[in-house]
Order: sequence, then C-alpha cells, then structure tokens
Amino acid sequence: MGIKTVVIDPGHGGKDPGAIGIHKVKEKDVVLAVSLKLGDLIKEKYPDVKVVYTRSTDDFIGLAERASVANKAKADLFISIHSNVAGNSSAKGFEAWVLGLHKSQAALNVAKLENSSILMEDGHNSKYEAFDPSDPDAYIGLSMRQNVFLDQSLMFADLIVKDAVSNVHVKSRGVKQAGFVVLYRTTMPAVLIELGFLSNDEEEKFLGNDESQLKLASSIFDSFSKYKKRRDAIDGVVTNAKQDLEKEEVKQKTTAVKKENTTVKPGIKPVKSNGNIEFRVQIATSTNKVETKSYNFKGMKDVDVYISGKFYKYIVGSYTDIASAKERLRAVKEKGYTTAFIIAFENGKRISVKNALAKLK
Repeated sequence: MGIKTVVIDPGHGGKDPGAIGIHKVKEKDVVLAVSLKLGDLIKEKYPDVKVVYTRSTDDFIGLAERASVANKAKADLFISIHSNVAGNSSAKGFEAWVLGLHKSQAALNVAKLENSSILMEDGHNSKYEAFDPSDPDAYIGLSMRQNVFLDQSLMFADLIVKDAVSNVHVKSRGVKQAGFVVLYRTTMPAVLIELGFLSNDEEEKFLGNDESQLKLASSIFDSFSKYKKRRDAIDGVVTNAKQDLEKEEVKQKTTAVKKENTTVKPGIKPVKSNGNIEFRVQIATSTNKVETKSYNFKGMKDVDVYISGKFYKYIVGSYTDIASAKERLRAVKEKGYTTAFIIAFENGKRISVKNALAKLK
C-alpha cells in the first residue's frame, strides 16, 4: 500500500480567478504554478508515484468534480492548494486546513470564500443538495461528517506548516479545521493549503514570484516526503522487504498448528491477554517498528504489536468469540486493510484459530 497515487488540486481556474491581489496577481495563476512545480518534484524523486492534477491548465473545475477525480484515481493523498485574501491588508501568513468544525468566525469565513466557487457551477443547487455556502448553519452538518482520515490529514497538515516556517520563513497561522466542500467529498487523507494573502502587498509580491513559488513547492514536497516515509512503513508495506513478508506469511499459514511464542522486546507493547482464549485481527506486518499511534493506523486507537522472528505484527481488538472477531475483520477491511485476517492467542501465546475454536467447544 503506502503512497502510490497523489492528487494535486490547484484551486479555482478559468472563469473563477479566486482571490485577486492589490497588483492584480490572481490566485488561480499562483496556485497552478505551485501545483505543477510540486508535481514535477514528486515525479522526479518518486517515479513510481502517480501524480494526478485536477487541472493542469487555466480551466474551471467544479468542487465536486475535483473530489471525484481523486476518488476515481483511488488516491492515497489529496493536496488542494490555494492563496488567501482578507479585508485587512496587514493579514499575512501560511496555514493548512483539514475537514472539521470551524472554531472561529475567521475560520468559517475562509471556508465560505473557498466554497463560493460552487455558485459558478451549472446546476449547483441539485449537485450540492441545495447547500448554501453563505449560510453558517449549512456548515454544521458538513463539518461534523465522519472523517476516518482526520488523524492522517492532521499529521500531514502539521508537517506542511512546520516545514513552510523552517524552509520558507513564512509566518505560521497554524493548522485549522473548517467545512470545505472539496475536502468532505474525498475518500482519503486530504489537506487544503493557503499559501499566503494576496491582499497583503508583501505577500502578493512573494506569491507572484517564480522563485518564491518554487520555494513553496519544494517545502510542500519535503513535507510530502516525510509523510510518505511514515505511510510506507505502515499497512504492512516495507518496500525492500516485500518478498520476505510474503514468504513469512506463507510459512505462517502452513505451520498454523504450531504454537508461536510472542517474544516481547524492550519498548514494544506486549499482547494483552485475558488469561484464556482470545481472537484478534492482524492488520499489518513490518520489518521496521511503527509507533502504535492512531494516526499511523487510520484512526484506530487499540493497536498492539507483537514480534515473530524479525517481524513486527500489528493487531487490533480482543474478543472471546469468533463472531465478534469476524465483525471487526469486516470493519478493518473497509478501512483499507484488505489482507487482514483473524488470529488467536491462549494465555498470551499464539495458537491456530482452529485449535482455539476446538478449545472453546
């Protein structure tokens, strides 16, 4: 798994210029330039990663269509790039957004501004179920939608802001949440970036400069590289150990009747046991240790790890009956862990599921 496909979304375009600066620099032009530069950097460094743009030219693309592009591409990451505007010309800074409930009027205003693009789409009332981007009440239901990728989105957004401050020396406005239509329709980790304020004279000049655009793209690329490294170490994917993993899994299945000790090494969380038979769901295997934080495992907070030989094995749930384990397995597969399977323990030691069921009779 890991990061195989990334969708880069330059905001606005065509008849929708987005924000327009004091000196007439247009958001649609700035974000397209940064997006294309970012895509080139990813393709150069990671030729195996597929880069998809929602637009690569000055075209108007609806918000629903942008999300649809990402979903159809089965993207592992969605990066929407924008620039900001404010009535106060002194407002400045770089920020990243994820889907969520706004905590201030300012946050709501940003979401309203970006969502207003839907009013330029033909048939927007039916397409967005009569969603009114100017109505504050409309954002409550939108922002409270379940987002199983929130932890991963927040992790990536945090990397983006910190790297921008370190690499480009921009003012940080932090990581925030609000109801962005383009984010709620995506089915993968998704972040919306505001590069700066075109309403600020200094930042408009910066954003309109080709060299500055490359700096911004390079900084976002650094964040992408860090995020990719973390993700590639998760979900049972360690690129240089793939063959070993496959061999180990085959060996495990052919020797299922043999008991397997669950050796616990320093710093590794032991398998919890109720002292009897328990069923658990194995979701991933890795030759590298991965922290059992929820953002590393698609929001799941009950991840444990045990060691078998040279492999770290990541498991969730603890059930005394096989039916509950099967239900958890179904839920885990829906999250994307399609190779997950049920395993069994007796007094903290691995046994075959067949033996576990026999002991429960």
